[in-house]
Amino acid sequence: MKRHPNLRGLIRLGLFALGFVLLLLFANTHLIQTDTIARLTLREMQAREDIELAFVGSSIVRDHFNAQRITEKTGRSAFCATVPTASMPASIALTRELQRTNSPEWVVLVTEPYNFQTVREAPEAQYKLMPFLSDPANMLDYYLRASSEDGCYLDRLLMFRGFGAQSLSDVAKTVGLRYFPEKTYARLRETMDPTVSYQGSGFLRHETDERADELLRTVQREYTGYIYELLDGSKDQLRLYRQLCEENGSRLMVVIFPNLTAHALAEPGFLDYNDALMAFCEELGVPCFNFSFARPELMPNLDEYFFDLYHMVGEGADILSDAFCRVFSAYAAGEDVSGLFYANRWEYLDSLTFTTNVWLTVFDPDSEWNPALEQDEARVRALSETQDVYMADCNHYVVYTPEYRFVLKNADGSETLLQDYGVDTLYACAPGALSGQTLRVYARLADYPENGEVWYELTIE
Repeated sequence: MKRHPNLRGLIRLGLFALGFVLLLLFANTHLIQTDTIARLTLREMQAREDIELAFVGSSIVRDHFNAQRITEKTGRSAFCATVPTASMPASIALTRELQRTNSPEWVVLVTEPYNFQTVREAPEAQYKLMPFLSDPANMLDYYLRASSEDGCYLDRLLMFRGFGAQSLSDVAKTVGLRYFPEKTYARLRETMDPTVSYQGSGFLRHETDERADELLRTVQREYTGYIYELLDGSKDQLRLYRQLCEENGSRLMVVIFPNLTAHALAEPGFLDYNDALMAFCEELGVPCFNFSFARPELMPNLDEYFFDLYHMVGEGADILSDAFCRVFSAYAAGEDVSGLFYANRWEYLDSLTFTTNVWLTVFDPDSEWNPALEQDEARVRALSETQDVYMADCNHYVVYTPEYRFVLKNADGSETLLQDYGVDTLYACAPGALSGQTLRVYARLADYPENGEVWYELTIE
């Protein structure tokens, strides 16, 4: 019997499609880069059945919630289900993966304002998570959920293009971590940054003398005038997340991570997003604790422990973990913990009796005006006609008054006073007088000079 030509064509097309799918799966599994800690975390989570207290989120979970310490203090087996840059879509996929082998009593979703600036998922999170999801349905849902928000269906499908192996050693690492994770990690550990160590249960500890001081000097105030609220898509994702937890018999708690204070003072929407999230959680009936609002009797300000703009060293993680345990244990026992937190943003801001950072700007009459100094515009423009003008500004709560001190930093490190502490934000001098020299400015709050000063320096060309 003769086969119909159309049937032969369909068979060939089907075989071609099957071959393409198999090739795609191979490439997306073996010809990509692999995040070592993300792989170890997923591997361990998939092998566990005893997780009672799960923390879910991005690297703010991985680096700051010491699961072993929390287990000891709460009496509940804790685990951090996390991949770097994860937003809500990744948290949903992680939680579904967690639920395949575990039914935690509590799920703690850890967030920060950056999770809610968009409903989109960072491609990096997908690349690091999706290859290691064990359920094809969860994998497909995650892919479609992430792609539908940005329309990047092809880019997200072809992971080997955006996150492809750059060398044979990358391929060897990926294959090793997939099939022999413990042995491969033991080998890789010798070549990894010695200041970080994976301590199990999804917790990565950082031990370094580096601090965010230099990076903090770059955090200048931004202005938009907008009020930021949760997007409808974010609300839908949070509703789905609550449903996932309830269907698995887990109680959901939301925790807001205490970022550097400077973010709250400098970035539009930072506090708005937190307020909106807390209000929406109240609407959902989900407990939400903003650890940025922690009173000193619960937790000290953690700025000194940040080694970059978003992550802390292990000591800071331990302090935060201890504070969480205190709140969690009391809340789970039915106690009122509201007194451990500032009631609202205004109480929190009133507590910020210090400046976080200061900066200098050389006035350019042709540049866009800085809104922070609008009240001095006429004076600055008049001065700039005959002098070089340097403008200081700092991040601080607006009800407090900053004051500035200008010095010339000499080659031997000593300083020559140019203008002592005062509320004047400007330093003016003859044109070219500071060429080739370094101008340093100090700032403190006139209301609270005892709380210390911050500085910034600018070498004049």
